[in-house]
Amino acid sequence: MREVFINMLEFVKTLSIGDYFFFIGTFLLIVLFIYVLYLIKLSDFESDAKKSIITDNFDIASVANAIEKEYKPEAIKLTTYEVEQENNAIISYEELVKNKDKFGIGYDDEYAYELPELNVKKINLTNKINHIEESKLEVKLMQYDKEEAFLKALKELQENLGKIY
Repeated sequence: MREVFINMLEFVKTLSIGDYFFFIGTFLLIVLFIYVLYLIKLSDFESDAKKSIITDNFDIASVANAIEKEYKPEAIKLTTYEVEQENNAIISYEELVKNKDKFGIGYDDEYAYELPELNVKKINLTNKINHIEESKLEVKLMQYDKEEAFLKALKELQENLGKIY
């Protein structure tokens, strides 16, 4: 690779001033030719755009008015599955609250899991639904006096830890 560069450098040294002017002139003529072609293409594009604007007699307002006057919605034919989904779909929160007792999960009461300490229920896939009341979680907050005692115990623990170190 080094020899290639050395040979190229020797070739450039052998050129005369006339050769340099010839190469530079040829390069400038090529660049000028490309620029002229670009300007010709650009002017053709602009003239085509002007012609299309001038010869375009399309009235979009009249087409929009005609569509509004003559538009007739076509009835959509639903399949039985789509009709069922439309009837059972819950669209708003109010519908959800209104239909909350309509749907539910039915459990098979005859099923018993092999480990009695685990409460496992088998879902009944038939249409009969037995509504079972689920146990509700009760949340109790600490009483104020217990909270004060807890904070006092934490402060004492902090003081005792500070004395040790």
